Amino acid sequence: MARTPGLPDASGFAVPKDVQNHPVREVDRGRLRELWWWVLGVAVCAGGLLLLVWQHSQWTTLGYDIDRLRQEAAAEEVENRHLRVKIETLTSPLRIEQIATTELHMVAPSLTEAVVITRVRQASAPARTLVARR
Repeated sequence: MARTPGLPDASGFAVPKDVQNHPVREVDRGRLRELWWWVLGVAVCAGGLLLLVWQHSQWTTLGYDIDRLRQEAAAEEVENRHLRVKIETLTSPLRIEQIATTELHMVAPSLTEAVVITRVRQASAPARTLVARR
């Protein structure tokens, strides 16, 4: 049911006419500028706070990583020492001689059969050398 403004409706009451009250307002440039400065200030403060929180979390994470790496390095040093001792025991001349005589049935040479080979040092290169190019 369509109403006509200002005329009585079915209930018998007069309905006032809708007033179009939309005044034209000017934008207050000073207040708008102040609002934007506040928004910028709050954004800078929030960004700085977020940066500090992120930096603190990174420092904490890096601290845990450094501690974990130190523990791993200590464990690797222990393993390295263990392996060096194992290498030294495996390459021990007494052990090699024992394995050679017992398991491989080798015999030690007599003094007349033994030949001592001396290591010859390689001559150093002359000061000026020629290099052939292709």
